[in-house]
Amino acid sequence: MHKQVVQSVLKLIDLGSNRLLESQSDTEVRRGVIHFIALTSILILVMVLMEWFRVTDIDRTSQLSESMPALLAIAVEFSWVAMYLSVAGVVFLLKPGKVVCSRLTVGIVLAEGIIAMVRWFLYNDPSPGGNAVFGVLIGLTLGASILPWSPKQVLMMSFVWIIGSTASVLIANPDAVDSVPASVFIYVVITIPGTLISFFRSTRFQDQFDLHFLQTEYEQVREEILAAKSIHERVFPDPRLSGQVRFRYIYKPMSQIGGDFLFALVHDPSDECSEVTLVLFDVSGHGIGAALTANRLHGELARITGENPDIGPSELLLLLNRYICLTLTETALLVTAIAMRADPKTNTIRAANAGHPAGILRLGSGELKHAPASAPPLGVIDSKRFAPEDQTFPFAVGDSIIGYTDGVTEARNKSGDFFGMDGIERVLAYGWVDASTRWPENIINGLSQHRAGSATDDILIVELYRPGT
Repeated sequence: MHKQVVQSVLKLIDLGSNRLLESQSDTEVRRGVIHFIALTSILILVMVLMEWFRVTDIDRTSQLSESMPALLAIAVEFSWVAMYLSVAGVVFLLKPGKVVCSRLTVGIVLAEGIIAMVRWFLYNDPSPGGNAVFGVLIGLTLGASILPWSPKQVLMMSFVWIIGSTASVLIANPDAVDSVPASVFIYVVITIPGTLISFFRSTRFQDQFDLHFLQTEYEQVREEILAAKSIHERVFPDPRLSGQVRFRYIYKPMSQIGGDFLFALVHDPSDECSEVTLVLFDVSGHGIGAALTANRLHGELARITGENPDIGPSELLLLLNRYICLTLTETALLVTAIAMRADPKTNTIRAANAGHPAGILRLGSGELKHAPASAPPLGVIDSKRFAPEDQTFPFAVGDSIIGYTDGVTEARNKSGDFFGMDGIERVLAYGWVDASTRWPENIINGLSQHRAGSATDDILIVELYRPGT
């Protein structure tokens, strides 16, 4: 029990535990101590000289006995100045650490009260007032302004001063003052400026510290997000702008990164007639969590297609669904996907859709066909019941198939109307595509004209097409 009490007291008067002190170097604190002592000593010396001149005006022959207390007061106050100068010498010569310097200055101000008691007992000073009151006022105010004192330290010094000076009046000779309540009121008032200054400095520094901390944390998080964005986007495939089957896409995440993703496999990059497989999927949610899941699914798709390059769209989604059921069911994420495999040699394209918005096949004639979902989203049911179906369509020169995420169809205008599949089909009905602008750009332009405000979801639009002759 005794140790606990001691530890509590030590914790209460831990003079070195404040961020204002921790933010300064030893040299800065020592410089502040020297400035504090120099200013305080000058002011005290002025008070001593004023007292000295007052004493020299006294008639030494008739009032010698009355002048003796004043002479004794001068001697005590000279010892006061000597105490300040000795502390300055210790700081200047020995160069102690900032915690020791802080404690020395606190000790000096606490000594103000002790000197006031000595003044009273030695020569019956009317109260711990006069120069003592002025000295404590100077010490607390200057110290709180110059030195890294915490509010706890200032309050502790104020408390010691108020209790000591009040006790000296009440116990020693309460009749020596005109009004005990007025004296106590003065003892309290002189501690207010230093306390307010200390609270202001500590609060202001704490605000600056918190702001700096938040800025630092923000910059760190921002750098991490940018790094994650760079890693995430590097995994996206490069558009294929040559060959008999090509693709291009536009990706616009709502925030820095998102859960919309495109996986691409060109089966033989050296062959212009190579088959091309695309998997467009959308992980529910936004931000880093969705992007991390998308990257995991990309890795699994790379493994599946690496081990079996000839795998069809439905079987690919079947294996991806199995992976999600085995590894991601606890995340409660929803993944929709559409897989497409185009073969220019047979002029066909196969598509399998798991809960994803329907792909739109635009034939060279302008006719539109759909590749709707034939299975629920990935991870909803186990592999035994999950059975997506391949849908086969003709895919001749001039044909395109458009895949997109729900960030496109769910964009709203001012009236709250969705852009929807109808909005995409309206764009596709225009029937014009030049060398520099294909359907993803045209769709995003139409979407921008329809949407009111900023995007509320990630947007990914991909076009797999056979270039015209």
